[in-house]
Amino acid sequence: MIFLYLEYYLKRCDEGTIAVEVPIESYVVLGLSRYLRHPAIGDNLLVSFVQRKTEVEEQCDSVWLDLTGYDVSFFPADRWPKPATFCQLPSLKHNVWIVSGLCGICRHITKYHRSSAPSPKPILGFKGNTLLAPAEVSMWTKFCEVDIVECVREVLRLRNTSTVTLPEDIGKLESHLAQPLKVHNIYKLVNDMQNVKVSSSKEYELSGEAVQFDFHENHKFAEGFTKTLADVMLFICIHLINKRLPIERLQEHLPRITNWYDRVVADDECELMQVCEELILFDQALLKPMEADQLKVDVPTSFSLYKADTKKLNLLGDKVLTTNQPEVLGILEKVKRLELSVESMPNDRDENLFDWDAVPLDAKPEGGKLPTKRIDRKTHQLECLANEVIALAKPGHIIVDFCSGTGHLGILLAFLLPKCTIYLLENKEESQQLAMDRVRRLGLKNVVYFRCNLDYFKAPFDIGVSLHACGVATDIVLEKCFAHRAKFVCCPCCYGKLYEFDRIRYPRSRVFQESELLLKEYLCLAHCADQTHDLDNSRTNVEKSHQGFYCMDIIDKDRLLQAEELGYSVTHKRLKPENCTPKNRLLIGTL
Repeated sequence: MIFLYLEYYLKRCDEGTIAVEVPIESYVVLGLSRYLRHPAIGDNLLVSFVQRKTEVEEQCDSVWLDLTGYDVSFFPADRWPKPATFCQLPSLKHNVWIVSGLCGICRHITKYHRSSAPSPKPILGFKGNTLLAPAEVSMWTKFCEVDIVECVREVLRLRNTSTVTLPEDIGKLESHLAQPLKVHNIYKLVNDMQNVKVSSSKEYELSGEAVQFDFHENHKFAEGFTKTLADVMLFICIHLINKRLPIERLQEHLPRITNWYDRVVADDECELMQVCEELILFDQALLKPMEADQLKVDVPTSFSLYKADTKKLNLLGDKVLTTNQPEVLGILEKVKRLELSVESMPNDRDENLFDWDAVPLDAKPEGGKLPTKRIDRKTHQLECLANEVIALAKPGHIIVDFCSGTGHLGILLAFLLPKCTIYLLENKEESQQLAMDRVRRLGLKNVVYFRCNLDYFKAPFDIGVSLHACGVATDIVLEKCFAHRAKFVCCPCCYGKLYEFDRIRYPRSRVFQESELLLKEYLCLAHCADQTHDLDNSRTNVEKSHQGFYCMDIIDKDRLLQAEELGYSVTHKRLKPENCTPKNRLLIGTL
């Protein structure tokens, strides 16, 4: 049974009709659910609408849906079901899973549909990989989860004027659809389409006269040649935009999106469009057609939504941050003038608080299918963090393993602390599935799985842990701990991948913020902190590595100063032995 939680603002019942005002995300999920289980949602998907606001001013980013005949439940703002409070909505609970994030929700519902429906719709793409990468690392997933939803909101807010400027992400989608087809099974596709035999060893023939395969013309749907879940989600959103804007203007300025829209409509004999039409109440003011005589939209000459998101590469302007040693030395002088005790301390724990011999295989690094050469180092890393958590934990505590991966740390803690509940939070399906397989073999009953981005997690907890959460992820973990007044045990990683966004700014502490350090100098130190290497290797630049370790300590000192400003008692130590990883700093905070 899947329990689906969607947000709503207002509900009106009039003469047997149930109308509900919802945000765009709720509309997308309900539209997909209706499409996959048309004409009824079905008994195995229980939909609950939870009210975000009791008094709502006029919404400019919502739609009214007709839910007459739908078997759904409604919960007012002061009586939410407990699972609905754990993550940002929309969310769902399915057995031991709690999933959040628009793409994650839609993938989960679609996978369940594929496994249970007699004739499932094949929309998960090649090897089921459609929208598999999380939005934090994939520009394409982020576009389908965040950007296109924001586009709809912006269009709904537009005033009815003669000239309308469309959001820039609409132009990006138009340009993306003009890119050549990219699919993993291209040779099979060519063979099936044209009844020829082309192998990967004869790649040049794909554009030759014998085959004449047009890579641009065959980019028919959002992800390639066939319709996928991405097309369904995008269509549900674009359908609202089409209702607001004159079709002749769209055809003139966005011909590829218009042609794509028509292909999606025709692909299933208008079934998806019918679902949208039946759901939406089109007499609402925000969906009244505009009388725009002219559209303005910036369509990039060549743009692919599959490229990397460069904002996460520690950029200043359009240039990748680099280090110049004389400049670094000048920045370090500024740090020295703060007169802080920056350096971390050696690990002072003399004995282990648990017996590795009593730990079963699947709770050890060996159970996580690590390469043999990494097992010893991972064992030492887990031992150091597990000891600190054991010292802090009490029966009944909830412990969150953020960025848990395949569960190395969280599963070990679940075995060692059977009276605690362990949340494994991970946004990658494959990694979480490996963790679930290990937990199942161990028979552990105190593990709950959260599949979502860090930002979406809202549940209360007592201790937050992370082992090598990459770059800014460590700071998001600490923010979560601060918000819930939870203790923390964190081993940071990838300092050079720090970047600012709406909630995370650098430096973190008032001490560093009020210093003479500029942001670019702070990020330069973070970049230097990644110049740490194995000191036992003869090719290592020892002086540069020691400087890197010192820069790690500076960044972590800033983090711990922020924790102290919020009332935490902090410890800044190193893993033991220190050569178990170059990123060997350990941040501990208690209250």
